[in-house]
Amino acid sequence: MVVLLGALVVGYGAGGRLDQLGGLSLRRGRLVVAAVVAQLAGGLVGGSAYPLGLAVSAALVAVFLACNRGVRGTGLVALGLLANALVVGLNGAMPVSSEASGRAGITTQAILSGTDPRHELAGSDTRLSPIGDVIPVLLPVHPEVVSVGDVLVAAGLAQLVVVGMTRRRPALEPDEES
Repeated sequence: MVVLLGALVVGYGAGGRLDQLGGLSLRRGRLVVAAVVAQLAGGLVGGSAYPLGLAVSAALVAVFLACNRGVRGTGLVALGLLANALVVGLNGAMPVSSEASGRAGITTQAILSGTDPRHELAGSDTRLSPIGDVIPVLLPVHPEVVSVGDVLVAAGLAQLVVVGMTRRRPALEPDEES
């Protein structure tokens, strides 16, 4: 949310308008809705349903991004989602660095007690731990630990918002002006 709010500020600062975002020619938007539903369902059910829901969600988003590959920002989003899906798929949950959690001031109690099915503590047997949740984000109200994939997704969405807000409409042809 912080990144998207920042992107809106940058977009406005660059002379953009929010209403221009609606003019982006994105195709197959329902795939994103289906992806969100798959991910939410997997997260709510937990256990092996979580990585399955994430995989289905990632596949749906991959198709959406492939259909919209000409839109700036979608490449970063795709790369970030791929990184997250890869690390979760290999580990069964998103590995979280206990050191990064400590630096962010976040407790790992929910992970340790097993009440957080989406995360696990990174350890010596964790695969691809450098792309797991290893980046502490020290937000004043809600600190968190994010992954490299999360950063790429946020950067891609920010680029999409700024480019969408600031894109210039083609000039009207002389006979179309009113």
